[in-house]
Amino acid sequence: MRVFFFFLLSYALFSCSNDFREITAISEIQGTWVNDKESFIIDTEKMTISYPDSVLITLSTRTYDRSKITASIGSVMLYDAHVFINNDGSSIKITKINKKESSTYLKK
Repeated sequence: MRVFFFFLLSYALFSCSNDFREITAISEIQGTWVNDKESFIIDTEKMTISYPDSVLITLSTRTYDRSKITASIGSVMLYDAHVFINNDGSSIKITKINKKESSTYLKK
């Protein structure tokens, strides 16, 4: 009985693990992302973020820190952020640096 309980506990811990790592390439975040507050599409070919009923936002990255992105409209910077992705690529976490906020999104 103890072995069975230990097995179930181990399985629960590993299956619920949602560890995030820094992205290594911007192409990892290509696609449609949603959470309970918002949804958006990241197009890494055009380097844009599009929200429903909003202007197109320009996306840029740094060659020296691939996990850091900048979102801007023209010359106006909206935010800098670090982007993290889980191991299977089904979820990302965006931590905005200048706004001190973090949000998690699921791939649609």
